[in-house]
Amino acid sequence: MDVLEAIKKRRSIRAFTDQPIGKGALERLLEAARWSPSGSNQQKWRFVVITSPSTRVLVRNFAPGIFAVPAAFIVICVEKAPDANPWAEAGYVADCAIACQNIMLAAYEMGIGSCAVLSFAKVAMREILNLPANVEPLLMVTLGYPAEAPEPPPRLELSQVAFMDEYGKEWPS
Repeated sequence: MDVLEAIKKRRSIRAFTDQPIGKGALERLLEAARWSPSGSNQQKWRFVVITSPSTRVLVRNFAPGIFAVPAAFIVICVEKAPDANPWAEAGYVADCAIACQNIMLAAYEMGIGSCAVLSFAKVAMREILNLPANVEPLLMVTLGYPAEAPEPPPRLELSQVAFMDEYGKEWPS
């Protein structure tokens, strides 16, 4: 599959069928995440996969933006270094976001719907997942076979978002 085509066609899926996602498919998604780049190759991301029905319902109860219970969640966490400074913190967020995108693109290729989730109670998630003090949940990805096919949202024209050499200098057409 062409990468740009996947980027353009992937949608945030919020309604799922009841079909479970197999262990092999989940491992493939984790491989996509594991091969994402990270600042200074620190690889501080950690991935907690949730497939237990009762845990999925519990997680959904602490995530107000999730309306349906997906077949699985991948909670993307960061294992913070004890001496992490503000630059490291920003890097952790970027690294986890890149891993999230890799998961979602790989899921799309496999016919699995996904949606990145930021709106969840971190304190509750820490307790539900039994996370150590130095591990913080940053993002979640909902996963399941799509029960919907959303239309693509409108995008601004390239001339509205890209500039040549300096901000405001028109992108050549």
